[in-house]
Amino acid sequence: MQIEDHLGLHHSCDRDDSVHRFDQVIDRYLRYATDTMDSLHPILEDDPTFATGHIFKSYQLKMASDPRFKVPLQQAAGALGELELNDRESLHRDAIDAWLRDDLVLVSKRLAELLARYPTDLLALKAANHLHFYRGDAKAMRDATDASLTAWPEDHRWRSFVEGMLSFGYEETGHFERAEALGRAAVAADPMDMWAAHSVAHVLHMQSRWQEGLQWMDECLPHWQSTNNFTNHLHWHKALMLVDSGEAEAALQLYDDCLIRPLKDDFYLDVCNAASLLHRLEMRGLNVNERWLALSDYQHRITDQELVFITLHYVMIAARIGDKSALERGMASIDAWSDSPLEQGLTCQAVGKDLAEALALRAKGQTTEAKSLLEGTFDTLHTIGGSHAQRALFHELARNA
Repeated sequence: MQIEDHLGLHHSCDRDDSVHRFDQVIDRYLRYATDTMDSLHPILEDDPTFATGHIFKSYQLKMASDPRFKVPLQQAAGALGELELNDRESLHRDAIDAWLRDDLVLVSKRLAELLARYPTDLLALKAANHLHFYRGDAKAMRDATDASLTAWPEDHRWRSFVEGMLSFGYEETGHFERAEALGRAAVAADPMDMWAAHSVAHVLHMQSRWQEGLQWMDECLPHWQSTNNFTNHLHWHKALMLVDSGEAEAALQLYDDCLIRPLKDDFYLDVCNAASLLHRLEMRGLNVNERWLALSDYQHRITDQELVFITLHYVMIAARIGDKSALERGMASIDAWSDSPLEQGLTCQAVGKDLAEALALRAKGQTTEAKSLLEGTFDTLHTIGGSHAQRALFHELARNA
């Protein structure tokens, strides 16, 4: 049967309560609840034909950027492929199939088609936002969200979350005043909107408004006691503000208090947070040696070929701790990845190889060569994805080579 939801989207399912129950999953998802995926499982157990549930699960597994999820991802996509789907769901299936092949250009094209036909499809918007971010296309991230927002009812309970997404698009394209206004309004509408709060933090950081930024984080963080690992990234932002405001010792204490324990989850963003912050602290003269060694436990991820931005952080760790074996494996993997005709392979060839080599050279004390390689990437550095604040590390490494 086809059930229409409160946004006018139709869903294939066998139970008429599946769509209503899935709304509760989205409520958790938007608020970064730790039990989001757990809340999905009973719905799919009761109604295996609920296509949107399989779509959501597939996207969540893929956006985790962890090759260890390959089998459950294939299972989720396979379950979707066995169902009779409507037009919207079929486009999602095509996007997921392309993502399984790491054809990010085709995924983005399918998601754009989805949003053109179904602009309030939040799963398509979230997936597109993720891809635009990690493909380094801030303008597309902003424009896709802006176009979607025009279709959302003014009184819909999820609209403010879309405004929070748009805030970050404006921030990454340099429209700070508009970004801040949207982000603050979204957080006022729902303090659990960490993405909107994160956008405001970016604005305040980019404008060097350190004390305002620290106050903003201190106001927001108490709301997020039972949220997922994205909370750690907000602690990272607070640490960056401390570093750049001249309080590196306080940033190190924050690292010890809030960013070490989450590493046990082996989630890429936690490791990226740690590696990039440790480099910044070292460049301010702090001794963090033993903390680098704790990151050696994650060198099994150095051959991941999910996203260039992420893999470079694992290379960064291997280079810094002098793990020659891991570094050799990582560099060999990057060389092989660079031969791929797909977008991330091309990015690896154009930018990633030089960045990885620069990290290795810098760790060996060959600073002149490292500086030259780093500076040579600056015109195209955005193509590795991530935010301006995250990529700023490579500029700092060049200045301190």
